[in-house]
Amino acid sequence: MTTKRKQKDERYRDACFPDGAKEVFAPKAGGYAPLPYISRELLRYLEGAELKVWIYLLTRGGPQSICYPTYEDIMRGTGIKGKGTVSKSIHRLEKIGLIRSHNDRGTRRYLLRDPRLAVAKLYELNEMTKGELEDANDLLEIMKLPLIEPKPKIVVPKAAKKAGGK
Repeated sequence: MTTKRKQKDERYRDACFPDGAKEVFAPKAGGYAPLPYISRELLRYLEGAELKVWIYLLTRGGPQSICYPTYEDIMRGTGIKGKGTVSKSIHRLEKIGLIRSHNDRGTRRYLLRDPRLAVAKLYELNEMTKGELEDANDLLEIMKLPLIEPKPKIVVPKAAKKAGGK
């Protein structure tokens, strides 16, 4: 009878970091928030405060991917100094599709959305190139996940010049 072989990275960890298994976070034990692999394709599009707010919201969300911290909670948890910065970050995260918010009788609730929706939205908003979208889909394909099928890009017409050449 053969025993099940350890996964490659587990073998590397055991060889390179003896007792390393005791030092790492074990997702099977619970107490974690999912950060999908596709999220790495979004990092270049998020400023520091936006990234802090997004990660904070992810770690506040439960199994239903909803949370409702106050701006003060977000400021305290992220080290962001002003409500304006939190507000701008929330608006940016909504604009690119990472979150949705809803005011429920005075409590702002946040829905933490699939990052694939943000990749599609960034492409639609002309913030992501076709090549970057293809890179994201390559990653999804490797993981055997559904590919991102974006809507056509939004084309904003340029304002016509005023009479007199100004």
